[in-house]
Amino acid sequence: MKGADILVEMLIGYGVETIFGVPGDTNVPFYEALQGREDKIQHVMARDERSAGYMADAYGRFTNKPGVFECPSGAGAMYSLPPVAESNGSSVPVILLTIDIPLPGEGRGVLTELDCAKLFEPVTKMSVQVKSAQKLPEIIRRAFRTACSGKPGAVHLQIPEDMLLADVDPTTVSLHVEEECKTFPAFPTRPVADKLETLMDLIRQSERPLIVAGGGVSRAGAGDVITRFAEACNIPICTTMTGQGTIDDDHRLAIGVIGDNGYHPHANWALEHSDLAIFVGSRIGSVVTIGWTFPKITLNRRLVQIDIDPDIMANNYQNLLSVVGDAVLTFNDLLAMNVQVDGARYEPWVQELNEHRAAFWEHAEPKLSADTLPMRPERVVRAFNTALEASGKPALIYSDAGTPTPYMTRYLKINDRHTRFSIPRAFGAGLGSSRNSWCMARRRVQTAHRAVRGWFVWNDCG
Repeated sequence: MKGADILVEMLIGYGVETIFGVPGDTNVPFYEALQGREDKIQHVMARDERSAGYMADAYGRFTNKPGVFECPSGAGAMYSLPPVAESNGSSVPVILLTIDIPLPGEGRGVLTELDCAKLFEPVTKMSVQVKSAQKLPEIIRRAFRTACSGKPGAVHLQIPEDMLLADVDPTTVSLHVEEECKTFPAFPTRPVADKLETLMDLIRQSERPLIVAGGGVSRAGAGDVITRFAEACNIPICTTMTGQGTIDDDHRLAIGVIGDNGYHPHANWALEHSDLAIFVGSRIGSVVTIGWTFPKITLNRRLVQIDIDPDIMANNYQNLLSVVGDAVLTFNDLLAMNVQVDGARYEPWVQELNEHRAAFWEHAEPKLSADTLPMRPERVVRAFNTALEASGKPALIYSDAGTPTPYMTRYLKINDRHTRFSIPRAFGAGLGSSRNSWCMARRRVQTAHRAVRGWFVWNDCG
């Protein structure tokens, strides 16, 4: 059995139905192996390696499976760097396979020679070179485990061409897969019960509690359970830009987006005036806090942080409480505690926030309905809202990270639990005003759309 066949069988075992990539001299053996299993795995050829990476990124964002793409050696690997960095920075599970020059050519001036494993180290959770065809199954298992467990992210495997051409006795290797690592989050962390009891005590003691849902809520698919918890306790919810969609935007507890770009003024007001801010799945970074200058009254000693990644706890503020755990498990456990909270105490707080929210939308109406030319971006977003409501179908909405951002996040309304909205905010990689970048992003969204059987909207107001 050739190493290339082992690689393809392992990918199929992990449920990979689509792989994106670009052919080159070094990855021909991989293509031959893929051709032999066309009934199980489809290859989508991209314009260049960046496009393949962006497609894999969108696939990972809009499904609960890691996106996989491949590239040849040299420039192919360098072209793959931007999308991998974006995926890892945005906590999107993506696996890149760099099919590299044969091992015997290392250090001998072979064309396209490059230390790819080292190149990708700073922008991945794991970047390794395969040095034995016998170890391919083991390393593939580790790649999926790393990409999908804990905080999701990108993995890079540098696979020399001779590893794919090598003969391997199938009786000497195991092609088993870890079922838990076919999707993410794999091996989710359950929070400590004592922490949840403390959290409920803090909520009962507060007068103006607020939940702030970040991008980690979207990755975990925790919107439904967080909404149920908020309804049970009558606690309003704000979101970060990447957490939008956690709660239906027209819900009475949905206050809006916080931060310094595409924010809702009433949402920022809510964060500034809350006496207990519960951040879920958020790094509490520079955009959310306007360079750590907002709110004016420090978040120290009134901040609860819930996240699957312990490394980010209390990095920017002195947390009142840190809870390490998967968002779904955490809020399911909170609901299961059946601890009574007098939600009526918070009703004046909720009503006050809704008065501010109503004033914002009343003030925005002239821009949303303006028929002036050139067409106002607010009116364009209103058209998105109208189309979403009229279709009655879930949508995948992918927006440019630049000019459209403040309009999409401020005026877009998502009111169904299956519509997904995403912006590549880590680096804004691959999206820009150029036609080439536009085509890359459009193709990655289209491919992800085919994978989840939905429909999509592409927005570029730049």
